[in-house]
Amino acid sequence: MLKFLVFADFHYFKGVYHAPVDSLRKIMARAATEEVDFVIQMGDFSNHLAASPEIIPPYYGNTYGIPVYGIYGNHELEKCGNTMESINETLCNRPVCFGAEPETDDTGYWYADVKGYRLIGLDTCYMYHREEDRYYHNSAETWPFVPGTEKPNSLGTSQLAWLRVTIADAAEKGLKVLVFSHAALSGLWSSAPDADKARAIFAEFPGTVTLAVNGHLHTDRLAVRDGVAYFDVNTVHNGYWEPYPEHHYPPEQTFSYVPYEGGIPGSPEVRPLTSLRQAKNTWFFTEPTSAVVTISETDGGTDISVDGCETAWEYGIEPPKDLDGAVYPGIRSRSVKI
Repeated sequence: MLKFLVFADFHYFKGVYHAPVDSLRKIMARAATEEVDFVIQMGDFSNHLAASPEIIPPYYGNTYGIPVYGIYGNHELEKCGNTMESINETLCNRPVCFGAEPETDDTGYWYADVKGYRLIGLDTCYMYHREEDRYYHNSAETWPFVPGTEKPNSLGTSQLAWLRVTIADAAEKGLKVLVFSHAALSGLWSSAPDADKARAIFAEFPGTVTLAVNGHLHTDRLAVRDGVAYFDVNTVHNGYWEPYPEHHYPPEQTFSYVPYEGGIPGSPEVRPLTSLRQAKNTWFFTEPTSAVVTISETDGGTDISVDGCETAWEYGIEPPKDLDGAVYPGIRSRSVKI
């Protein structure tokens, strides 16, 4: 049996989103109570990791001694001086076995073997340049897109080739594979432009890849396709995002804010939600979301159980869309068999 806790899209960015550091402590306390084998965050952990030392100890330096992993989201390398070279070791959290790009040593995809399972962390921050016939990775200098490129949130040819070799090696060793990526791979909901190529690789090794997990969409879904379970993990706090012409939170609605300077907390303050730069475009959750996933091998196949959590919309203000119920305040508990 393998048991892990997963969360997605924390989006820590001072003065922009409502993402309290204390929420990480709550998530890790849940992980400790559940006695999980590891915790993984599904990208967009921070829009400015280099200037956010306060979020490193609660997660990457947690006092419970729980192994933690991370992957790249599309906001990890915003124009804040964050580079793969400077944040790779923290974000992906060695020891993992990194892939290799022909053009650079800065690679954001990896694998690690845990209790008879191979965890594969993918990096969906590539985009295709048609004229040059090559893929570029998102960077602090070019965020969000390299000029002249298309198909953002892709895996790219080099990573796909590595993915096939890595899954083939797992299959040969009798390891089950769990795949983690920021953009989705299911094709059942908004997915990476080359997600079909990833699924074709999964199909080459039937029974090896059992679960693929994504973040990015701020929604809650679980489905099975071609013998693989796909789990779309909801955001921690930023429950729905859409450019909006006016504020839905009036100035009198507030939140508790702890300012940090160099990782050191100041005195707690109460601020209006309208003071957050993205509050006009975001509908927040009151409490952080996470899910505990348990995978059990039985004679009848693989049982995958999701133990979610419930929260609520801040001040009861709901977003204008529900995307067929996928925009949801929490993560629903359910299970599937593969």
